[in-house]
Amino acid sequence: MVGAYVETLHNTSRNARIVLVLSAVMGLSIDGGIYSVIFNLYLLRLNFGPEFVGQINSVANLTFAFGSLAAGWLGMRYGNRRVMIVGMGIALIGALALPLGEQAPQAARGLWLTVTLLLAYLGLALYFVNSGPFLIRVTPIGARGAIFAVQSAISGLASFAGGLIGGMLPALVAIWMKVSMTQPAPFRIPLLLVGLLMVGALFLVLQTKEPEADEAEPEVLEAKPGAPRPRSAASLILFMSIVRFLQVAGVGVAVTFFNVYMDAGLHVATPTIGVIAAVARLLAVPAALLGPLLARRIGYGEAAVFGSLGAALSLLPLALIPNPAAAGFGFIGLLAFTAIRYPTFYVYIMERTPPRLRASMTGAGEMAAGFSFALISLLGGLLIVQYGYAVAFWLGAIVTLAGTALFAIYVWRQRRRPTVITPPPVQETTIIPPLVGQPALEKDGQDEKEI
Repeated sequence: MVGAYVETLHNTSRNARIVLVLSAVMGLSIDGGIYSVIFNLYLLRLNFGPEFVGQINSVANLTFAFGSLAAGWLGMRYGNRRVMIVGMGIALIGALALPLGEQAPQAARGLWLTVTLLLAYLGLALYFVNSGPFLIRVTPIGARGAIFAVQSAISGLASFAGGLIGGMLPALVAIWMKVSMTQPAPFRIPLLLVGLLMVGALFLVLQTKEPEADEAEPEVLEAKPGAPRPRSAASLILFMSIVRFLQVAGVGVAVTFFNVYMDAGLHVATPTIGVIAAVARLLAVPAALLGPLLARRIGYGEAAVFGSLGAALSLLPLALIPNPAAAGFGFIGLLAFTAIRYPTFYVYIMERTPPRLRASMTGAGEMAAGFSFALISLLGGLLIVQYGYAVAFWLGAIVTLAGTALFAIYVWRQRRRPTVITPPPVQETTIIPPLVGQPALEKDGQDEKEI
């Protein structure tokens, strides 16, 4: 299996390899690595409580949501690569400016942190919404499952390293600066490191090139069960956005409040929180690489349902057992199942979306995810203050189960729908691509696996 993935990387395009390296840099820094461990703890050290943590994350995710909708339109109009570059530049400005909020007057500190975080999230929306369609465009159809699994694995490994770094750096900085871990300064330095890593990410995205003519995919949708006609594509985008809104609620509440819960609720040391977060990211790597193998056996849609269900159930230890070990176990399971759900879900919906509308589908999906994260962050912060952490985790689990059920019904109905393929004209030679989820789909990577 590993050899097949290595071969996939060897045969992929330069553009695709750059995007994979970018996934590593983003995973290490701002997309699950150092940032995910440090940021909320930094807010606590600045004397902000769980309610403000929920509010600032909610506003940031709303910005991501609206930015994602605009990013899809901008990608269609100006091209994915250009919007990726602009987005990375904006994210860089926000990431570098955010840690300077500690120097602002107390009355303006919350505003500074909010505005700079919004810039970072707006830039991330522009980048992520267009990086997926860009990677799809520069990857052959038969290798997509494998390349997105590799991307998820690389991001997971980088996030593992970032989690370890984020957990250890504050203690090391505190020793170096001779200050207490209750002060914000030991947490400011890792956040500045995130900004510096974003400089490298901007340099990398500038190294990409517009796809060559033979690299771009024809404007023809593959014949797969559930592939919509042009007039029904809008309804598919709307439906999948609703599914995404519901599915990611559990991830949203855990990513936002897990470290706050461990720190303020269970009084776990910061290095321990970093180790747990890092282990969770590391175990998500084999989960991501096993996703395509599962998808080839049961189908991409069914694999996504399995991952979503597992993510919802993983929240139960956090909701039921107020214990660091139980919370860590639930968080690790959540990220592992999410590593299965995201790439299989993404490939499933992209192969049912006309190529010219993929940026719109991605933008609408990321907007829905942003709204979900924003709402769950806001409600979670309020519920935690009034009723405790368990209620917030219960809410995430229930909403995720609702999204899982809705998507499962759709996948089941598509499985039952007969596939009608119109024979090509006699004078043309047409190759009908295989059905989604069948072994022939990844014939080139029979040993490989499918973020």
